[in-house]
Amino acid sequence: MSTYHDYKNNEQEYSLTVSQFAKLCGTTRDTLRHYYEQDILMPRVDEDNGYHYYSASQISSFFFISTMRQAGCSIKEIRDIIHNSSREAIEKLTNSKILEMQRELYRINKKISALHLGMWILGEFGRHKKGSLFLQSIPELSISRTPVRNKDYAHHAADIANDISVHLNKATDNDSLSIFPTGVSISYDDLIKKHYVYNNIISLSFLPSDNINTFPSEGNLALCCHQDNMTKDIEKTYQKMVNYIKKNRLKACSDLYIISLINLYDQEKEHTYFKYLFIFVKPA
Repeated sequence: MSTYHDYKNNEQEYSLTVSQFAKLCGTTRDTLRHYYEQDILMPRVDEDNGYHYYSASQISSFFFISTMRQAGCSIKEIRDIIHNSSREAIEKLTNSKILEMQRELYRINKKISALHLGMWILGEFGRHKKGSLFLQSIPELSISRTPVRNKDYAHHAADIANDISVHLNKATDNDSLSIFPTGVSISYDDLIKKHYVYNNIISLSFLPSDNINTFPSEGNLALCCHQDNMTKDIEKTYQKMVNYIKKNRLKACSDLYIISLINLYDQEKEHTYFKYLFIFVKPA
């Protein structure tokens, strides 16, 4: 890597002006001046007029510096690499930056996946009549769960506020867990008994499950229903889903999942929200 040489006898090689070199690298004169002042990309300096000249071989050095900067290296780290580091030290630092970027890429992919899933659910609201039941093939999901500590009294969101907080904090502390979309679940046994209490706080993701913090969904075929805040008696919907499963000789394979997707306000400041209810089923 050509970065620091005795340039006195290299006028032919170091013949690119600052403007020419900046154009070749797609950068600015100010950036090249900064790199020169920081002693990480050294041009030949004409002793007569003080003009700076670069070599075409330094283009690779410029892009190495730019890549390391984008990887999160400080100017000092780059200066140490160029002037003081061994090949092993360069590899060690570079590998550590690669690992950091891979972790950041995973976090970005998690956010993208969450938005894809949320928008997929939102898109389903326009395809089916509100409150109607329908069977749907659902893409493979991974599910994270936080048990509700006092299930027998978990009838409303206010009853499980602490459990929701625990779930969200767990997701924040663990890169493998998703925060959005989030909801609750009711066990199928409790649905049959008309004992409508929440047993878990859940979050969904399109990312593969790790079978430690997240688990694969229980199937691909689900009985689904969409609701909003205008639904006054959600318990009737629960019972409709149980009756549908029995009438059509299906077997419930999961809890009932209730995903609260998004809260919206119209121009009159009226509040509405969307809920996606689904339970995985298969032929009995």
